[in-house]
Amino acid sequence: MSDSYSAAGLLTAAGDTLPVFERLDLLLAQSVEQARNRFGAEVARDAFRGLYLNGEEMAAALERPAGTPLRPSHAFPLPTWDQLARNGSGWAWLRGRQGLSEAELDVVLIALAPEVDLRYERLYGYLQDDVNRRRPSVDLALDLICRTPAEKLQARDIFSSAAPLRERLLLRLEAGDAPLLARPLRLDPQVVHLLLNGRPGLDEELAPYCRYTLPDRLPEEALKVLDSRTAQRRHLVVRCTDAAAVAGHLGKTLLTLEADRLPTDDDIAVARAFREAELGASVLHIESPAALGAGSRGEAALVRGLSERSGVTVLTGSPGWSPPGPLGVLEVAGPGPDRAARRAAWAGGLEQAGHPQAARLSRELADRFSFGPDRIAAAVADAVIAAGPEAVPDDRLVFARARRQTGQRLAGLARHIEPGRTRTDLVLPASTTQQLEQLTSWVRLRVDVFESWGYGRRLGRGRGVSALFTGPPGTGKTTAAEVLAAELGVDLYAVDLSAVVSKYIGETEKNLEQIFTAAAEADAVLLFDEADALFGKRAQVQDAHDRYANIETSYLLQRMEHYDGIAILATNLREHLDEAFTRRLRFVIDFPFPDEHLRAGIWKVSFPDEVPIDPALDLPALGIYRLSGAEIASAALHASFLAAARGTPVDTAAVSSAIWYEFHKAGRIGPANLPAAEGR
Repeated sequence: MSDSYSAAGLLTAAGDTLPVFERLDLLLAQSVEQARNRFGAEVARDAFRGLYLNGEEMAAALERPAGTPLRPSHAFPLPTWDQLARNGSGWAWLRGRQGLSEAELDVVLIALAPEVDLRYERLYGYLQDDVNRRRPSVDLALDLICRTPAEKLQARDIFSSAAPLRERLLLRLEAGDAPLLARPLRLDPQVVHLLLNGRPGLDEELAPYCRYTLPDRLPEEALKVLDSRTAQRRHLVVRCTDAAAVAGHLGKTLLTLEADRLPTDDDIAVARAFREAELGASVLHIESPAALGAGSRGEAALVRGLSERSGVTVLTGSPGWSPPGPLGVLEVAGPGPDRAARRAAWAGGLEQAGHPQAARLSRELADRFSFGPDRIAAAVADAVIAAGPEAVPDDRLVFARARRQTGQRLAGLARHIEPGRTRTDLVLPASTTQQLEQLTSWVRLRVDVFESWGYGRRLGRGRGVSALFTGPPGTGKTTAAEVLAAELGVDLYAVDLSAVVSKYIGETEKNLEQIFTAAAEADAVLLFDEADALFGKRAQVQDAHDRYANIETSYLLQRMEHYDGIAILATNLREHLDEAFTRRLRFVIDFPFPDEHLRAGIWKVSFPDEVPIDPALDLPALGIYRLSGAEIASAALHASFLAAARGTPVDTAAVSSAIWYEFHKAGRIGPANLPAAEGR
């Protein structure tokens, strides 16, 4: 951005705007005289002006050549825009950076005038021969800036959708079925703020999707790389784990656009974000750019903005996404992997809160959560408040409040499952239990192995933990995910595939990008139940549907490979999964149908301790009936309701009825050796 329209210069806009109205007043003075001659001197006193035409007015209108503007052909000179746009005002930005012509600047001025003085509304009503039309129309603007019908006809191009005024979102034509000439002009609110008040804050239409962030710091090695590249290029696209650190080093504010929150195909908000960053001389941070959707209008607006922008743009949240074409991406290491600062922030806050083991807990928290000091302080303060004035927050409460700092966005994308199961509720074969323990150890120790032992430098893929739970229905896959989340002290979110998969091209990838990004930030376990519906094998391309389905699968392969969180894929049909997925998974854990011994163990843990059990009921003996773990749990609940209805403990009759019902529900014939029960 040149000095003539720098950020400092833009903030002087209010003082430089008022003199430009001398130019408008001269334009209006010339046109009012023409209007008086055209409409007649008496018409100004007609209270119904513009609502009807008398005979004289109709005759005069037919005699006038079509398209004759109000501005006289031999008008006296006006102050030039070269004079008015000096001293770095907002008008200089419109003329220089936006490349507006003098006629286009006049249109902006005409549309701006009612925001400064309502007398212009009355003048516009008079000039348009209709007291109810107080906003300038396209026709009035052309009447004021043109001298001849031919010039007026040619100037219509100013208002085309591809012209700068509309293509760069500076001016709006109010919608409707009216002809172009009749459509009212409305200046974009951010342009009004710029010209009248400088830049008072975030564009109000970007508020749901954008935020400003205070700067942070980058490691020394990253600073050297960034300095060398910014000195060479007018525009730089950077990928970094901490966009605020890039902005802090450059001495600029950071404007973040949360692409995963934008409505589908919203190219307007993307274009506004680039303009907002330019007006504020800010570093623009695009969070999760892949969420815009491959081939969408939003992605096209992003690529166009990157190619046209002067400044630094930072990308986060979509490891595999890069802008197509000649624009390269500079990879810059952020402060995220350095745990020392996070550990110190946690330790300081916990010590102040009186936690007796602040050193130990701060290490665990720094390993698990990558956010900075501000949110660390907020999490500790929240935990202190929740614990009460006389109590010290325990580990569980601190972890819960830390998760709250990052989990809000994920709650709207997937179904939260409150872990209510423990290891004692899970009856599995020894080999399956051993693999689950290895999975838990991997999650707990991955920071030490990747960072302290140097594997992070060797592995180009993500550091996440992905596992496939495979087996028949009801064998404990979801229960195992609950137990894993409970033991790790993290939230569990089940992805609703019906809400993720979309028939619209690019929409499925956008939904998944939102989920992966939010889950990584929240340190949550993602559970994809019935994963074969989403991670299915790629097919031979027969038509466009197959081609786009394969694109979705390829995107998922890439995204899973770069995911740094915990993802569990559960399926009953392992053979339907794409082989490329299974190669990229850290763990593949089988959940077989339980044998008689395991079923006996499941029966023993299926009733809560509070349930009254008839001493004569032999729970382990029930293992002879071929039921899955989920069916046994359902039968136990059913038997409890039957016993409660009779006012007796759970006995053989109640359990037999419940078992018979489970066989009946599944469409199977009940076992012949089942004891007699009521209701059969």
